[in-house]
Order: sequence, then C-alpha cells, then structure tokens
Amino acid sequence: MTVQKLINPDKGITILTDFIHQPYKTIYVRDIIKMTLDDLLNMMSTLETGNAYWVDGVLFASFAMTDSEELAKKEIQGETYLDKIIFAKYERYTKTAKSSTNLEINILNVQKSQLYRDLIKWLKQQPIWNE
Repeated sequence: MTVQKLINPDKGITILTDFIHQPYKTIYVRDIIKMTLDDLLNMMSTLETGNAYWVDGVLFASFAMTDSEELAKKEIQGETYLDKIIFAKYERYTKTAKSSTNLEINILNVQKSQLYRDLIKWLKQQPIWNE
C-alpha cells in the first residue's frame, strides 16, 4: 500500500486514504429458489426493502446469513455466505414489475456490477435453472 500525500502550502501535508477494490474470493450459497414471477413479486412486496435486482434476463434477490463474529472473520478472508437466492426469469429490464394481483415493486438494474453478472452466469449453470 502506498501513502499518497497532497501538499498544500497553506495547510501543510494532507494524507489521502487509499481505496482498494477487493472482490470476494468465494461466495457460498445455501439455497437457490426458482419462483414464478408472481410469487417473487408477492414475497418481495412483504419485505422492508421491497426491491428486486435485474441482470441478464433474471429478476432476483439474495439474502445474507445472520451476522456473527465467525462470519465477520470469513468476510475479512474474502468469503461470504448467502442464506438464499430467489429468482424468476424476466427477459427485459423494466423499472417496476407488476403481479397479476397488481402488486408492484421497484427493480434495480445492476447489470454493470461484475459481481452480480458473475452470480447470474453461475446461477444459469445450476440444475435448477432448467427446472
């Protein structure tokens, strides 16, 4: 790590913080649940966040495991655990999605996230994808 210094004649030396992007080495997924669009929307509408993510024709949400000291240690080592991923096929991105009972939720397009693109690529290779 290098320390960057910004020299300002009026105020002396200011040390700038280094930022390092460090993706996870491993993400463990405990459960994958394929749903109908209506079921996914109904479930998401009951949650506090109420948003679903969209990448490459998939509408999804992921749920982290409950925080613990042990999981925090794993995070530092570049590992994390997801309790579950729920998903439905949803070909085209739209800002919202509406169920057959008119429940509507917001959809966040996270297509630009390498992590989420990798997750969906992996998901499409799992046996549940074709069920």
